[in-house]
Amino acid sequence: GGRALDCMIWPVARSAADLLTAGELDALRECRGTACGWLFLDTSRNRSRVWCDMRVCGNRAKAKRHHERVRAGAA
Repeated sequence: GGRALDCMIWPVARSAADLLTAGELDALRECRGTACGWLFLDTSRNRSRVWCDMRVCGNRAKAKRHHERVRAGAA
């Protein structure tokens, strides 16, 4: 029961500690996806990444902008 959950939390805690002590906090970003809030390391070449995952939040944002453009053009 509880021991299995303890085993799962240690890798997460270790990763968090590594991040906080590695000096890469300037690359830490919060996803701009609607109601997402996930944190990620922006390792892109020009540090311009804005979504946690292009296939999820990025795709939703692009689809929303496209829908708004189409709707605005029809009005």
